[in-house]
Amino acid sequence: MGWKDYFLLSEFKLDYSKPNDFIKFQCGYHKLYLGWRIFWALYHLVWIILTGVYSYQWAGDDPAQQVKWFIYLTDWAYFVLTFSTIIDAICVVYIAVKRDDILLGACSEMPWYLKVDWVFFNVSNSASILVTMLYWGLIYSSSSTQTAVNIETHGLNMVYVLINLFLTGIPVRFYHLFHPMVFGAVYVVFSIIYKILGGTNAQEKSYIYSSFDWSNTGYTTGLSLITVLVAIPICHIILFLLFLLRIFVNKKCCSRTEIQNTATSVDNKSYSPEHYLELKDKNEVKIDMDTPLANKKS
Repeated sequence: MGWKDYFLLSEFKLDYSKPNDFIKFQCGYHKLYLGWRIFWALYHLVWIILTGVYSYQWAGDDPAQQVKWFIYLTDWAYFVLTFSTIIDAICVVYIAVKRDDILLGACSEMPWYLKVDWVFFNVSNSASILVTMLYWGLIYSSSSTQTAVNIETHGLNMVYVLINLFLTGIPVRFYHLFHPMVFGAVYVVFSIIYKILGGTNAQEKSYIYSSFDWSNTGYTTGLSLITVLVAIPICHIILFLLFLLRIFVNKKCCSRTEIQNTATSVDNKSYSPEHYLELKDKNEVKIDMDTPLANKKS
């Protein structure tokens, strides 16, 4: 794929000719990938529960203040990240059980659930980076105590995003930057409505964040526009460039598994993906997930 192809108008869409890239590592399908997805789904599910359990650390002992967990951008971003990892796991399990055509690379059409997965992948990645940058740049105070939840939601979340981006086969498209931009715009609209309705933060202040106070309309409007129109696109572009770096490194260093348009090896016999599926339907062959399906250097 030439560099100009990354900027075609068709790249706005969620169509993709190799959906099996969404269920494997960048260097090819691996039997550990399913475990990878399930582990991270459970990991983030546990942590998002803990953010609620330990809400007293920032909201005090009043349950009425602890429930304000939902007003903070940090928690929005971590919820989307958790939801994204859960969708990842569900998609991989479903495809492993029901969609051998995707597993073998014989399918060239993206199913709707992988499109949904892709959108949340884009949103959660940029949101995690944005929240981490905004926290350490605008909110962090050297006098504040850093809790485990704080470190997880403003640091380790971004570490996960970067590791996951480099290891997995999920692509990043330049023009998909509008996905996280919509997320950012929705949060801005929510914060305005919350302010109009008289909402307060966990300390009963008339703003969610002191640096994001709609009482100072001009400043907060400017900050919102810069965040949605500049900061979020920059986060996504950084991820896009890291994706291109991943592709480059993969071509230079990684012997990857190519499934599409190659032979499938089973019991020392070779089959095209389409022929393999026909035989499998007749119960004449069986997939062995421990056996590489095909080997070909890019």
